[in-house]
Amino acid sequence: MKRKLSCRYFTLIAALAIGSVSMGILPCPAIAQPAKFFFVDPTGNDANPGTKEKPLATIEGIQKAVAGEVKAGLKSDIRVVFAPGRYELTGPWVIGPDQSGTDKFSITYTSAESPDQSPAPVVISGGRKITGWTKGDGDLWSAKLPAAASGAWWFRQLTLDGVRLTRARHPNTDGMLELTEVTDEFHTLTVKGNIPNTVAKAEQAELVVLQNWSLSRGRIDKIDGRTITTATPMAWLGHDACAARAGMACFLEHSRSFLDVPWEWFLDHDGQTVYAIILRGENPNDHNFIAPALQTLVQVRGESSKPVRNVRFFGIAFENAGWDIPSFGYRGIQAGYHGIKSDGPAFCQPAAIELAYASDCRIEWCSVAHTDAGGIALGAGCRNNAIVGCVISDIGGNGVHIGHRDKALLGEQALDADWPNPEQVPVGNSVTNCVLTDCGQVSYGAVGIFSAFTRDTRIAHNLVHRMPYTGVSVGFRWDPTPTSQKSNIVEYNHIYDVMRRLADGGCIYTLGRQPGTVLRGNLLHDAHRTPTAFGGAPNNGIFFDEGTTELLVENNIIFATSGEPIRFNQCGENGQQWKNNDFRKEELPADKIPANSAGLEPAWQKRLKP
Repeated sequence: MKRKLSCRYFTLIAALAIGSVSMGILPCPAIAQPAKFFFVDPTGNDANPGTKEKPLATIEGIQKAVAGEVKAGLKSDIRVVFAPGRYELTGPWVIGPDQSGTDKFSITYTSAESPDQSPAPVVISGGRKITGWTKGDGDLWSAKLPAAASGAWWFRQLTLDGVRLTRARHPNTDGMLELTEVTDEFHTLTVKGNIPNTVAKAEQAELVVLQNWSLSRGRIDKIDGRTITTATPMAWLGHDACAARAGMACFLEHSRSFLDVPWEWFLDHDGQTVYAIILRGENPNDHNFIAPALQTLVQVRGESSKPVRNVRFFGIAFENAGWDIPSFGYRGIQAGYHGIKSDGPAFCQPAAIELAYASDCRIEWCSVAHTDAGGIALGAGCRNNAIVGCVISDIGGNGVHIGHRDKALLGEQALDADWPNPEQVPVGNSVTNCVLTDCGQVSYGAVGIFSAFTRDTRIAHNLVHRMPYTGVSVGFRWDPTPTSQKSNIVEYNHIYDVMRRLADGGCIYTLGRQPGTVLRGNLLHDAHRTPTAFGGAPNNGIFFDEGTTELLVENNIIFATSGEPIRFNQCGENGQQWKNNDFRKEELPADKIPANSAGLEPAWQKRLKP
């Protein structure tokens, strides 16, 4: 029987409530404080308070202002608004725990004052402008660079109005030489055809060899006829597929004697001069030439006990990051990893933006371009970070690398070693609605998106194309032993026009045991096999490589592949679950491709329209 409550009961409750409010007992909902703004402008001054009327000028000024707010205790979100312009870094922009947001309050670096505004043209650059070009013989121009004396400023990249120029090479861009003989522990290599014999050791010219799924790059000691001697072995010693062999394509790079077509360039550090062939009728002083002076632009770096939280970047372009090859040469293994020998440690490339021990951070509607190594890297201890709606292009290495091993782990682990501490495993990170194009421009064995030893990673609704090797790579253990790699989702991505240089890969590539991992709803096509590809391994829509097991593969469409749509190596079809896939080698009629089934979601299609 339901008891009837009297009016006296409600009167008592009301009285108690009124009394409690008057005494401050009942909690009131927190009223959100308006965000605190700091403004920065290239014409500002770091002595200013950072208001809109009196903005700051530099990254150093921003760091000091934000650290002051964090030290005092955040009481609201912070928005740091960049005025349109180019901000030239003097060193990496480091964001540590002293500049961290909290669980409640974020710190946003943005080109838009209001969250609902479109981005303004703001560039954070690690480069330096090159000016003062003078004309020499014919179409050869030069600019003096005192800062380049004795290799103090050694760069491998030069852009013209935002386009990467060709480092002087032989043969020219579309040509290749062919190796006919490799001797002397991979130091002495003979090529078919004539090559210039005027290369000086001081020029630091390089030989580049395209291997099966990677490349080697080493400095040239001398050239004698058709025989080249390199300073370092052209091999990851102990692994035949990652070593120079007869029949492989190769080319020579960076000698003044290779300068012969417009927009090739060469850096003479002894003469402190950069040279370029300029298209007849053009004056280089009317253009913007930029060369990188830093290898990493932004480092968001927390600690295991004190991660950086809730830091966001919105609507900012990050450009011009360099990287030199190691002293032992670049001996490529796979996906940007390199090393000396197969039974030794492996090394990771750096990235323009690196995060480690970062949680709930976000990079949205940004761009990363013109790097010699990686684009964005999420490393140890990264939790629930999101890369959303970004354009990542003209990248020397991997576009996005989740599971990146930074300097703290370089040289300490074998290639396929899992994280030494479970707390280091990246968990819950995502890459969504991004455009990734022209990655692997320096290291052809790099990929668009790479997930290695991660959990609960989501790679979804991305457009990935124009890759020299694989589009998306998931997993990095060459057998089915258990690792931290599990429950990763690769869904609704449009991946095409891949394998433009190398072999033995595909639109998607997998390795190892991955319980809970799903490949769903991806549109995969145009996995090529070009004349530079070496070896008999074909290129596919999905290549399930060694140890791949426990994946769910559903609702994927594959067509127009040079090899079979899917391929297995030391794993099998029975090791995966299959649901409602459409795999074919031939072309698929346009009317059979579901509209908007994969790739960017409609809102991001509009925002990222070329």
